[in-house]
Amino acid sequence: MTEPKNTKEHVPVEGANKDPITLNKPKKTWSNPALRMLGLPKVSLPSRNWMIFWTVLASFGGAIAYDRHEQKKIREEYMEKLSYLSKVPYSSDKIPRKISIFVAPPPNDFLDESLKYFRKYVKPLLNASAIDFEVYTESKQGELRNAIADRIRELRSKRLQEKEKEVENKSAVLGGSLWGSIGDAVTNFSSFFGSKEKPEIETLTPVQDLYSPKDVIGFYLDKEPLAVKREDEIDQKHAGGVICIGRGAFKEYMNGVHEGLLGPLTPPEPTSLIEDKSSTQDTKTDSVIPDGNPVKDSSNISEEIKSEESTSSTDSSTVPSDVNKDQETIDEKTSEEAKKEEEDDEENKVPKPYILPSEYAKAEFAPEFNRETTICNDRGIPVIFEQPVYTFALPKVSGFVNFPKKIYNFFTRRYVAQEAAEHTLAVIYNQIRPFEYKDKYMAGEEEQFWPKRWVQTGKEKNSEWVQELVVDEKVTSRMRVYDSSVKRNTAAENSSDTETVDAEKNTSADKL
Repeated sequence: MTEPKNTKEHVPVEGANKDPITLNKPKKTWSNPALRMLGLPKVSLPSRNWMIFWTVLASFGGAIAYDRHEQKKIREEYMEKLSYLSKVPYSSDKIPRKISIFVAPPPNDFLDESLKYFRKYVKPLLNASAIDFEVYTESKQGELRNAIADRIRELRSKRLQEKEKEVENKSAVLGGSLWGSIGDAVTNFSSFFGSKEKPEIETLTPVQDLYSPKDVIGFYLDKEPLAVKREDEIDQKHAGGVICIGRGAFKEYMNGVHEGLLGPLTPPEPTSLIEDKSSTQDTKTDSVIPDGNPVKDSSNISEEIKSEESTSSTDSSTVPSDVNKDQETIDEKTSEEAKKEEEDDEENKVPKPYILPSEYAKAEFAPEFNRETTICNDRGIPVIFEQPVYTFALPKVSGFVNFPKKIYNFFTRRYVAQEAAEHTLAVIYNQIRPFEYKDKYMAGEEEQFWPKRWVQTGKEKNSEWVQELVVDEKVTSRMRVYDSSVKRNTAAENSSDTETVDAEKNTSADKL
């Protein structure tokens, strides 16, 4: 019998005829035996997972390094552009202008975030241009507003005292002339009868008007001391300046200026106390005069109170004395602790504003100031609300929804540095324009990235940061704003350039 043929074709297996040595090839190593003895394997491409890891790490690291390099480049470029201002020669009796900087922490964050922004983007340019500045910070909401309002109120009270002194002096002069005429009549009458004595009027002058300490010491006997003046006194139009770091600081600055100029000099009575008094009076009248019942006499009421006190004293006598003493000591301790807590809260509490924003329109501008001229302090420097202002918006983004925006801002801080440098140049070069209604929304884009929960709690607590900023034309008509779109004063820049060139020539000639 013939065997059945296998209809399936024979399929050769791949690599079946190859040697087993060629299937497991060893990795190629260095041909140099020295490198092989050191244990250094030959360089080869890593695996797919390692390639993904190193690519992502290099891209993120490169983006951060590039952004920081660009920030440094922008900062150095603008500092070099402003370096000529620091080379302008100053005489010994001249001081550069001074800028006031108000810094507030961002919502639900620390003050260091705002100070980092100032130190990184604004401060280097101010130092490069040799401009003096003073930084004011706050730890609680309302501290900046209260400090600005207090400063304006102090100036108003000084002006009021000066006016009162002028009135007193005028009345004294008029009274002195009247008494002088009477004295002349008396002397004429006495001379007519033969007496030669004249009445002497004793006048007292304060010691400060007679001499100063420098006259007593004698250092300035031969030469008078130099009267040091700041640039703000010389050029009142471009004097000083105000910078607010953050939308919250700008709101407190504007509220403080309005409170100081439109509010009273003394704190008003709290309305809550008046309401409480009225409510207690209403409750008393309701309790004394019930519906349809006659009013009791005061003598009957006092007798009832005495009887209640006597019954309470007899009840308390039944209680052991030790228990009463322990209870009294506990009550005293709790009362003392409560008093201390209340005192600490009152000391740390920020005073409430003297005037509400809804009362701005009806309020009168400070009558102590002359509105026709620039209001200056004792040294002739324009007061803070007469100086131009600008606000830097903090690039602080919070919230899970804004997480992509936060990542984008982290890798593109060079744009923030560029924008901050341009606006700082406007402050340094005094690019000023009058205050407009739209300027009340300065740095308003910052509010859309504030935490929603924080905003909600602020509305519940009636926070001034969350409320809409209200401005009054009586105040804003005197204010000015820095604007980078305004043309610069090129003549002043050219004159300062020539001064620096002349100074460098003189120094080189002195060296030769």
